[in-house]
Amino acid sequence: MLVQQLLLGRTEGLSGPQLAAFLSGWTSVLELLRRPELCVPDAAPEVQEALRSLAEQIERAQAEILSDDDDPDL
Repeated sequence: MLVQQLLLGRTEGLSGPQLAAFLSGWTSVLELLRRPELCVPDAAPEVQEALRSLAEQIERAQAEILSDDDDPDL
């Protein structure tokens, strides 16, 4: 729910090109979180795994939110 609210709040009022840039940046950040060996190569394995887990949790939340949009009861 937090991810949904933050994303919606940050995209309100953006033009098409601005929204595309925002989505591109968001996707890039998630990609870096999935590959912490690139952005924090010296981090402990536990930290790298925590970053991967965070990316997975965000992606699950996004998928859940998108699937909820198809629910006519919302």
